[in-house]
Amino acid sequence: MTLDPASAYQALLSRDRRFDGRFFVGVSTTGIYCRPICRVRTPKPGSCQFYGSAAAAEAAGFRPCLRCRPELAPGVSLIDSPDALARAAARMLDAGIGHERLAELAERTGVGERHLRRVFQAHLGVTP
Repeated sequence: MTLDPASAYQALLSRDRRFDGRFFVGVSTTGIYCRPICRVRTPKPGSCQFYGSAAAAEAAGFRPCLRCRPELAPGVSLIDSPDALARAAARMLDAGIGHERLAELAERTGVGERHLRRVFQAHLGVTP
């Protein structure tokens, strides 16, 4: 996803909820990255760097905001997207990770065994 800085800054100014989880803003003066809906004082445009994911912002050296908790934004976690969870679990099984025990696979994906089994069945038509 290519971000237009001017459009992203406008979304940041308006705190538009439609952009929550779609991009993140790193503030160079504080070293913190936020969601576009964060209620903190809006940083100056020259201090903002925009990222398509929370992981990209962290890789650039920013730490998560303690107020808006960007690591918990919609679509960031596997739990938010059952289809992504099922695909990630299937890739792990194909790679031989968690092949012996469902509990190990559930632990690696960060969900419970029962939830993993239900998601896997619903999205792939088979149990893990």
